[in-house]
Amino acid sequence: MSREYPQLKIRLPEALRDRIKARSELHGRSMNTEIVRVLEREFPEPLPLDSRLKDLLGLFTALRKVRGHEGAINELTDGLLETVEGIVSGRVPDIDEETQKRVRLCLDEWHLEQAENERNRQDAAEERYLARNNDPDFPD
Repeated sequence: MSREYPQLKIRLPEALRDRIKARSELHGRSMNTEIVRVLEREFPEPLPLDSRLKDLLGLFTALRKVRGHEGAINELTDGLLETVEGIVSGRVPDIDEETQKRVRLCLDEWHLEQAENERNRQDAAEERYLARNNDPDFPD
């Protein structure tokens, strides 16, 4: 741990201090490092909305590519997408206007990416079709 962080003086029951000491020794860490590790697990950093939305929308795309369980996956992604669209439309209550705008921007960006991906798939399919019709030995 860096000594640049502010110090905090706390009182611990002796039995708790002993348990922390034993655990830190077991794992080869200082007591301070062990305490910080446990506190970080209990009080994680907040997740930025924009990056979480981009991750979530990216998962929609990835899930839709999974084969074998299309019905269940489509139901899951449709439900998630409905929730995100509900935030944008105001159907999900208690979402402030600024958050709605941020979600809308992420959703619009995702829709644009999806449209671009679909155009690329169509272009590739058309190229395969043309190549197949122009070359009888073209592999499928």
